[in-house]
Amino acid sequence: MSHVIPLLPETKFLRILPAAQPRYLGDRFSLREAGPLDAPPVVLLHGIGAHAAYFRWTLQALAPQRRVIAWNAPGYWLSDNLITRTPTAADYAQAVADFLDALGLERVVLYGHSFGSAVAQAFAIAHPQRVSHLVLSGTGVGQKQLSEQRRQAFEARAQRVQQGSYQYGDAGVDAMVGAATPASVRELLVEMARGIQPEGLLRAVSFRLSDFYSPDHAAALSMPTLMLQGNEDRINPRQENCDLLLPHLAQGRLEVLPGVGHMPEVEVPEAVERLVRQFLGA
Repeated sequence: MSHVIPLLPETKFLRILPAAQPRYLGDRFSLREAGPLDAPPVVLLHGIGAHAAYFRWTLQALAPQRRVIAWNAPGYWLSDNLITRTPTAADYAQAVADFLDALGLERVVLYGHSFGSAVAQAFAIAHPQRVSHLVLSGTGVGQKQLSEQRRQAFEARAQRVQQGSYQYGDAGVDAMVGAATPASVRELLVEMARGIQPEGLLRAVSFRLSDFYSPDHAAALSMPTLMLQGNEDRINPRQENCDLLLPHLAQGRLEVLPGVGHMPEVEVPEAVERLVRQFLGA
């Protein structure tokens, strides 16, 4: 298994269309992109403590056959933030729609990790006709009732990032990854977390503490759906997330990755590439 760290494509910018701009504190999305512009598009949505750089292996792996686009969510990296400070599932679904509209893309493969998996589900529920295939990694389905333990965990993240992005990153990633993850990858993830913009993360935390619960809306998720789950994932444990969603999916499939934590794309990139390529028929 290779953990040679791929180079990242440069950050690109995208103008938010004028009709959508009133929803944002600016007019700019940022992204990273690889692959031919005329190839079938795959859009990647990162986790709460990450940004587009998280998908460096995925960008490299899928680029030979796909146009691969990793967004920076509103308020992340150099994407302008949402105006609302308490966004809902509908707000993030609309943000994905605004992103695709700015790209001129009508229908895509949508691939979300963790927070990005919740955003991907919100979009696919609201706009199922725009998603040909759905890939969810470290799946988070939300909750009908918020437990005190979950509230405290997210609020601790919010407090930490308000103290500074270095302090946020310096907390480390041991709880996020499996025991076999190399030190070089752990260091990469810490450095990536230092690139967090606090106001973007705070809005994402507000959404993840909301009452969005995707299994209640899963009838809309009729597209082929692949869930990738590390059996050592302590952030979004299987029994509290993908196991609750899977029975409601018309074309759902779950792949459990042994020895893997919450970040399969960086822990076992070759295994993820193989599964995703098989799922997409590449």
